[in-house]
Amino acid sequence: MATEQAFFSRPDSFMTVRYLTIRGTNFQIGQQLGVLARERYGKTPEHFRGDPVFARARRVYFQHNYPIQWERVRGMAAAFGLDPSDDGYDLTGLTYLMDVPMPPSGCSAAYYPPTTTASGGGYLSRNYDFSIGSLADMMRMPLPSAIKDTLAPVMSEPYIMAWYPKDGGYASIASHAFDLLSGTIDGMNSAGMVVSILADMDAQNELGPHLEMHPASQQAVGLHELQVMRLLLDTCATAEEARVALLIIKQYYRFTPNHYIVADRAGHSFIYENSTGRNVQHVLDGGGRPQVITNHQLCKQGQPGPWERSRSKTTPSGATRRCRTASPRTRGCSPRTRSRPTMLASTSSTSSPPCLLTPRRRAGRLASRCGPSGTASTTSRRARSNSASTWVKT
Repeated sequence: MATEQAFFSRPDSFMTVRYLTIRGTNFQIGQQLGVLARERYGKTPEHFRGDPVFARARRVYFQHNYPIQWERVRGMAAAFGLDPSDDGYDLTGLTYLMDVPMPPSGCSAAYYPPTTTASGGGYLSRNYDFSIGSLADMMRMPLPSAIKDTLAPVMSEPYIMAWYPKDGGYASIASHAFDLLSGTIDGMNSAGMVVSILADMDAQNELGPHLEMHPASQQAVGLHELQVMRLLLDTCATAEEARVALLIIKQYYRFTPNHYIVADRAGHSFIYENSTGRNVQHVLDGGGRPQVITNHQLCKQGQPGPWERSRSKTTPSGATRRCRTASPRTRGCSPRTRSRPTMLASTSSTSSPPCLLTPRRRAGRLASRCGPSGTASTTSRRARSNSASTWVKT
């Protein structure tokens, strides 16, 4: 069963945010997303044609290493009348509004363990910066106006998805973009484990023209950067379980190098990074202290101490400067943004599902708070860039 609620879907709104809740088996979840991709975004079987060699390898990988997601893939295939074992099609993703390769983007995040907050609960705060143009706009592609005018802004239709699978995997709430099936940007599951992703601009700058992206045909097997987060939400209850999973997952970048921040209900947290050459894996433990992550590699600084003493050895990006100059009142990353949708989610016990999100507009500024019923606020406005600030209580 699927229910959906849309917010800000007026003609003068840049962004339409949809809250989608799906209950059922993982097969049914995948089938509902397939129907959505087909009916709303005009996807057809032709959109999923791929290299048979890599399609087969990815199919085998998911069957053996990620059976929960494979059930969703089977459901998606049913929505398009396809045989999931037909290697002429790559059904491991459901991209939308992705007409040209992804450009780089940047974010900031801060985690506060329970011992550092007045409420006694852990909080993960994140800022998501992204352009409000289409990918063609951002890549400055010289397309004919007749084609360019038909391309929607890539972040104009994000989803807040709540999944309640009946046959495997934790219930979870997550923000999705780029890919209906696997496009997890942030999320928290019913066990209280939360994860966020941030771009690694150090690796991107150092790799330069040698950065290997897979925006269309994916000549790689394993899980790309957004699928990794979906697996963590499905299978990990604690930061320790997520740490082990990240170390053993076969990963590849579809769009850009990145790193993750993970925390759990007990206040354990860590930052996970790959080295620029992807030959070394770094796990930076929070040790019960706040952790801040932006778009530079913390592993180059060694094990970080309290975030107030953290100093980047790379050229400070805007996100880095914002974290350094955050006000003493917040003691955290307090980014100044041009467009700032805000969300808050919380759970009350390990057995309860994440709370629902309800929008609320406040004149002149944006704010978020979570009351007894777990409500939240979210809004956006037209600006040069789209930025989302998210507070998640664990």
